[in-house]
Amino acid sequence: MLNIAGVGRRVRVYVGESTQWEHRPLYRAILEFLRREGAAGASVLRGIAGFGATSRIHTAVILRLSEDLPIVIEWVDAPDRVERLLPRLCEMVTEGLVTVEDVQVVKYRHRPVRTDLPEQLRVAEVMSSSIVSVRPDTPVDELVRLLVAGGYRAAPVIDANEQVVGLVTNSDLVERGGLALRLDLLVSMSPETFERELATLAASGKTAADLMTSPAVTIRADATVLSAARLMAERRLKRLPVVDAAGRLLGMVSRVDLLRTVAEGYPLPEEPPAPTRRPRLVGEIMRTRVPTVPPQATLAEVLEAVVSTRLNRAVVVDEQRRVVGIITDAELVRRLGERPGVIAALMRRTAAVPTADDVRARDLMIRDVVTTQPEVPIEVAIRQMLTQQRKILPVVDPAGRLLGVVDRYDLLRALAGQS
Repeated sequence: MLNIAGVGRRVRVYVGESTQWEHRPLYRAILEFLRREGAAGASVLRGIAGFGATSRIHTAVILRLSEDLPIVIEWVDAPDRVERLLPRLCEMVTEGLVTVEDVQVVKYRHRPVRTDLPEQLRVAEVMSSSIVSVRPDTPVDELVRLLVAGGYRAAPVIDANEQVVGLVTNSDLVERGGLALRLDLLVSMSPETFERELATLAASGKTAADLMTSPAVTIRADATVLSAARLMAERRLKRLPVVDAAGRLLGMVSRVDLLRTVAEGYPLPEEPPAPTRRPRLVGEIMRTRVPTVPPQATLAEVLEAVVSTRLNRAVVVDEQRRVVGIITDAELVRRLGERPGVIAALMRRTAAVPTADDVRARDLMIRDVVTTQPEVPIEVAIRQMLTQQRKILPVVDPAGRLLGVVDRYDLLRALAGQS
């Protein structure tokens, strides 16, 4: 972790409480963005009154609590990190004010870096307590709206005693709830399409109880993070509800939470652990079966490659197999979501793949590709993946030629000690 003691930068973002970004409050989206990118820390302050460019006064007077109150997000970090993240943050603030100033950081303390999952570290220390939970009778459209607003991908279902009785995941919403596309794709659609999809869900009359996976696989807050990693790897789960001894919900722990314990570091034990085998390397855990397409591939070829594995991604390579881009399902939805047949193909609901003579892989790919190499230790790859906000890392040789890929599941399995 970067030491920012000394001269740092303070960024302040002034927005309205109701300002949205991808169907959720902008201030939440900014916090999640900064957290994913490894920022040192940020706070959200809620004003009691204020006015902006419109000169309209917003106030928290008791009879006007629904007004669009002012929100200030304050973020202090190292100058180079601010320089790297500020352009993206400014893109998110379509209405508001962003200021930057130098500050003197007197003290900033963080956890020391680790290269494994410490056996004494408990789930309670890494879980997220800021979650969305619902009751069995929560309508499915309300459930989706809550998940999207909070930026979540699953919700525990709790009874009147706060005990977990089930879990509604992305897959449950699609397979049992009739959601046309996964949440991570839904947020990329237009507001009109989003509201139309929610109206369809509301008309179904289904509730969380109709969709949830029950009983849910949970983990105790006093369990070790290593046991959580092993359970998630063995059951191929992305997240676990965290409960107390009585089964009452306390929070959620995800793959990213566990990977972050390595990327950010946690306290070392008083006695150093006995030496173990050498650090595992990316080349030992990478998968070599990678869906690839050339830059001139057609839309039909791109869609076929993207849906061919659970990665929901395809790597674009040139004639020498050098990596030149990545195509994700979310990027396809952002660019082509309204084109007939694209959503059905991405959700594997049809064998007929749409064609388009005017679209090629080079028009759809993300050119800013973060890669790694086989001799890189896995903890370095984890840090890359989290700070650069990537779900997969192509593994390349010194000439940039594709050798394989690693994703979050591969890295979690390695940390859990599984082959």
